[in-house]
Amino acid sequence: MNVVQPSRLFKGDLVGICSPSGTIAHKMEKFERARKNFEKITGLRTFVAYNATKKHYYSAGTPEERVQDLHELFSNPEVKAILFSAGGDTAIDLLPLLDFELIKNNPKIIAGISDATTLLNPITAKTGLVTFCGFEFLDFADRELPYTVASINHQWFEGGMGEVYANPNWKEFDGILTAYKGWNSIRPGTVEGSLVGGNLQSFLQLVGTEYELSLPNQILCLEAYKLPKKQIRKALIQMKLREVFTHTSGLIIGYNLESDNPDVVGNEQPIQQTVLEVLGEYDIPMMQVGEIGHHVENFLQPIGARILMDATTLTLRLQESVTL
Repeated sequence: MNVVQPSRLFKGDLVGICSPSGTIAHKMEKFERARKNFEKITGLRTFVAYNATKKHYYSAGTPEERVQDLHELFSNPEVKAILFSAGGDTAIDLLPLLDFELIKNNPKIIAGISDATTLLNPITAKTGLVTFCGFEFLDFADRELPYTVASINHQWFEGGMGEVYANPNWKEFDGILTAYKGWNSIRPGTVEGSLVGGNLQSFLQLVGTEYELSLPNQILCLEAYKLPKKQIRKALIQMKLREVFTHTSGLIIGYNLESDNPDVVGNEQPIQQTVLEVLGEYDIPMMQVGEIGHHVENFLQPIGARILMDATTLTLRLQESVTL
């Protein structure tokens, strides 16, 4: 795959916001607060796509309306980056409708979290464009997010090459009980490869389809949303049976929201043990990084970019610029 880095941003650039998955019609006040705060903190301007605030049951418009917005943002030369307003469950609707040639001919920053995984990985797979899995846009409504903003500045304004650091002020936004105590090694070792992945449930939807991003020596990054340990285990086994790990050289487990809930039987199992019981036969470096996932500050995860992962010294480094 020929990697394509999108152009970097400058203060005052226009960013388009669309809703390729869930509706935000019931969250408009929060969305407007997030939009205003995002502009103030980043120095970027925002443009809301025509269908972004629509509602078609649980989705932001029909698949045709949602993909129309995405295509128009890629076609608009004034729009320098595209952000997804929220996650959801229906981004996968857009895959058969996406004009990958249009995207390939108009490369630009595109970013989202959670269900965005089902669009970001296929876009990278079909076009080579580095895409960005990361922050929840609505989190900007009530928070400053200095760690996330530092990552935005580093990767989108400055190119992004260099070490990724843990958040010294890491916390779960709503104070949900968690056993996470910081970066930790699941299996030591060092590897360099291309970053693939995002949300576990969403990535699993792509496995075995023509839209799966499957790269030689890939470093797979996965976080789960409200899955107990037994469900995380099941998803990893599904991926194992579909041979995802036969070409995976490293594994990064993110923050798994509510996976330590003591009211669910078996959640007392440490995530390290969950992972090793399923994947222990693979002699690859594995580590946990809490700045990847829901309800926490994220660093941007550049899908398709080369990274160096050291699960012995607990370091991550972007080996190339992710924007030009």
